Amino acid sequence: MNELFIIIKKELTELLRDKKTIINSIVLPMLLLPILMFGFVKVMGMIQKNNEAKPLKIGMVNAPTEFVQLVKSDTLNIITNYDESIDFKTLIDDETIQTAVVFPNNFSTQMDSLQSSVVEIHRNGSKESVNNRFSKILETYGNSLEDKRLTQLSISKEKLIPFHKSYVEVGEQKEIIGKSVGGFIPYIFILTMWGGCLLAGIDLVTGEKERKTIETTLSLPVSKFKVLMGKTVVASLLGFIPALLNLIGLILGLKFIDDIPDDFKLALNEMLNFQSITMILLLLIPFSLFLAGLIIALVAGATTFKEAQSKAGPIMIVIIIPLVMALMPGIEFTWTTALIPVLNIGLGVKEIMAGTIDMGMYIAMLVSLIAFAVAAIYFSYRKFSDENAILK
Repeated sequence: MNELFIIIKKELTELLRDKKTIINSIVLPMLLLPILMFGFVKVMGMIQKNNEAKPLKIGMVNAPTEFVQLVKSDTLNIITNYDESIDFKTLIDDETIQTAVVFPNNFSTQMDSLQSSVVEIHRNGSKESVNNRFSKILETYGNSLEDKRLTQLSISKEKLIPFHKSYVEVGEQKEIIGKSVGGFIPYIFILTMWGGCLLAGIDLVTGEKERKTIETTLSLPVSKFKVLMGKTVVASLLGFIPALLNLIGLILGLKFIDDIPDDFKLALNEMLNFQSITMILLLLIPFSLFLAGLIIALVAGATTFKEAQSKAGPIMIVIIIPLVMALMPGIEFTWTTALIPVLNIGLGVKEIMAGTIDMGMYIAMLVSLIAFAVAAIYFSYRKFSDENAILK
């Protein structure tokens, strides 16, 4: 065991001599989430204010006077009247107008005779801000016409509502937010861990080849397995520590960024309690060992840093696809998904943050991750023991 600690100390010392490694693996992960959260909140606020302050350019055909007056009541709205045969697609594409509304010629007659009518709206579905603003205008106008009809018919609006829906939310706010937000947190952790393990794994194996020191390390009176375990532990630490710092950064960001809604902040603070943080970290420990072992196995035969990156890089796709699947509706945390690496972390963290995790399934997931870590280390040991690959 003492020999293993010596190898770990040696590899850590060698890695941490590089200031870039310290900055990329320690400083940036802690600052990354607070900066991203602060930037996201500020940018979204600026975008919303900017959209609300922009003029809304509306094209109209046969618009009734009441509707025109309603639109003009907001001085930001710009109205242009057109004939019915105009090509609105071209006008919207070149941003002459942003949306258009076409009323039928006999719209006023239809309204006076209490008939239903069809109002044609031309819009670009990707312009969500414009469409939402115009929809509110139409909704207001529609409500005014409904009130006018009810008054004309001497009918109370309440009589037209057969029942009111009263929703009784049985799920706690923590559960609702945890299920919706919890799926994105593993993205940050796992991708950060991948980056740290990849950098360390390549440097500790291929980097030693390039520096011509791998022969010296292997000539030490230490078994190859202990040398490999030392490198694997250090590579996993360079993946686990940034994930831990990301978690700390997330907690600090929630405490010190003021623009986050209070209800949302309280729910997240409740989710990120000692128990949930401990459960998440327990999952990340074997997963970091799994990533480190897998990367070392893949780069063991590489002779240059570039070659090592090309061999390990495609594994990123294998990691991202299960993370995307974890966000899809209908994919739940079950006994089957609890045993699939990466996907189980994506789904499991959602359950942990929502407070609905089944402890039996959690233990099964943890055991499966440990099993995958052992398999990855065994695979890397087989590759690391091949002198033709490691010394070429």
